Amino acid sequence: MMKKITYMLLAGALLCSCADEKPHFLPAPGGTVEIGGIGATPSSDAAALLDDDLTTYFEAEVGSENSVEAVVDCSAGRIVAYTLVSSGVVEQGDNGVEALYDPVSWKVYGSDDGASWNEVDSRSEVAFIARFQKHIYYLAAPADYAKYKFVFKANGGDKLTLSDILFHTEDPYAAWKNFESPEILFIDLAEDKGSKLYDVLVQDKIAYLKWHALEICTYLYFNDRDERFPVNTIEYFLEPMPGEVSYKGGSSPKINIHYSTDWIQKSANESLLKLSLETRGVLFHELVHAYQFEPKGIGSYSTNREFWACIEGLADAVRAEAGLFDIAALRKPGGHWPDGYKTTGFFLQWLTTMNPDALREFHVTVRDMDVWSFDKAMRAMFGPEKGIEQMWAEYQQFLQSQAPQA
Repeated sequence: MMKKITYMLLAGALLCSCADEKPHFLPAPGGTVEIGGIGATPSSDAAALLDDDLTTYFEAEVGSENSVEAVVDCSAGRIVAYTLVSSGVVEQGDNGVEALYDPVSWKVYGSDDGASWNEVDSRSEVAFIARFQKHIYYLAAPADYAKYKFVFKANGGDKLTLSDILFHTEDPYAAWKNFESPEILFIDLAEDKGSKLYDVLVQDKIAYLKWHALEICTYLYFNDRDERFPVNTIEYFLEPMPGEVSYKGGSSPKINIHYSTDWIQKSANESLLKLSLETRGVLFHELVHAYQFEPKGIGSYSTNREFWACIEGLADAVRAEAGLFDIAALRKPGGHWPDGYKTTGFFLQWLTTMNPDALREFHVTVRDMDVWSFDKAMRAMFGPEKGIEQMWAEYQQFLQSQAPQA
């Protein structure tokens, strides 16, 4: 039987509010290192490449050489990969995207003295898959230099833009090399303003959805060898759905996700960045539903409150852990652990402050316990004296300690 899980518009706080909070990346992968400084030619805003802020971006006018150089100070040691984050700069016309200003090719050089440079990587004919998107590139051999120089070639336009650069001393996807991406079927039933806005945000829809499927699994599982809930095919629909945001339907191994173009238009009213954060957040939530195990021995989604709270709470917990909720604004004392969605989700995410693997371990209890409960899960994770009511009380104490003092 198809299970339909729906976001309704009445849950207005689902939209990530970034007005008073610096919009960060999804949490930096393992091995991400601090970069000491940067300079670029021609440009005066190269520091935007290092500020971990999606509202800023590096922009350079392209000269006759059609290239831009950025020299990065990085003495962190052995670099195995780097990430480039695409900007939100896009020229829009009546028929959608008219121009993008991403780098289309580049070379990376390393140097210890800033005078003699050795090539460490080269890329050509690159197309970034979306706005505000992380794109990781691996070096053929680890590099250990004090400085790195990027020589970017533009795509033929008059400028080049890029949001950020990150370096990695460890492969953040080392445990996921054998991940099998699901088949993606993208179906646009709308072809309206919301649909065109999605085209502006996402240039390669199949790659975008496959990337998010992998990301979700890294939050729910330890590695690509873990027993996973089987998902072979994802049908992703854009369609008009007044009064709704998104829902997941179908059953393993073929599921479907429906995203409202009405919600897309509403989310884009503030900015393309707001649309990106909301689209990712909603997609994270629905993909958790696609890949998560369901509690056993306690009824069903529609008949048991703990079952329902587990399903919706874990989905919002992963979204929160990915940085796709404004937790500082939305998390408040009160409520109770089986209230579901953000109330349960923010509690589960808080558990990662005591154990970084808490969400994965919580999901293991759902998979392995014959008769599951929140209480059994907490005791299995934190010890026999740490039942759900005790953990909830500790969480409430934490929230009270964080509340502004009158």
